[in-house]
Amino acid sequence: MITFFRRIRQSLLSQKRLTQYLLYALGEIVLVVIGILLALQINNWNEERKESKAIKDVLIEIREDLLQDQVEFMRAIAIRKDDLNAQKRIIEVLETNGSLNERVLSDLGRINLSRPIFLVSKGYELLKELKLGTLKDKKLRILLTKYYERDIPMVQQEFRDDNFEFEHYWLPYVRRHFKEWEFGRFAIPHDYEQLLDDKSLLTATRMNSNNANNTINAYNTALNTSSALISILPDS
Repeated sequence: MITFFRRIRQSLLSQKRLTQYLLYALGEIVLVVIGILLALQINNWNEERKESKAIKDVLIEIREDLLQDQVEFMRAIAIRKDDLNAQKRIIEVLETNGSLNERVLSDLGRINLSRPIFLVSKGYELLKELKLGTLKDKKLRILLTKYYERDIPMVQQEFRDDNFEFEHYWLPYVRRHFKEWEFGRFAIPHDYEQLLDDKSLLTATRMNSNNANNTINAYNTALNTSSALISILPDS
């Protein structure tokens, strides 16, 4: 093809047809430019297609992560609600000097606890590497940012608050005042009457019940956001 064009140019020059030669040369340049532009456009299309596929694959992975998170949230909410109810009953016992029974022993094992929650964010970390701003769906961008940059940090902060109280107040208290204690199951005090008179225990349990309620609210907020995300994320 190159040889063919060269022969045409040489023929035009030999015939001293300068104007036609210049027009022909210009035409060749235009064709070359058009070819380069087409090649660049095709390359851009290929890159965009690859990027779109990569983003879709990551969004599918995020959806799977969220489904796992939802199972974890529902499990954690159910347990924390039971803990909260146990705390409310213990508060009532401490306020009214209630008698010791199996229910009280069981509830004492469920107060002021810290329970870890295990969430998955691998898909979102991959999306950040691809750049979140490449997502064209504004609603999806907003919800992803809300869930991973606000809701999840709030969940983690609530856990840290619970864990701080558990480690710095409750475990030392358990070692001093209980002869037997099993996490989440039961607690047997050395002196039950002394426990009833301990106003610091009542105050701490009230505070921790508020923390537990805040934790449940944070879980529910994140759960609702995850549901909204799952409804608009691709599943295949």
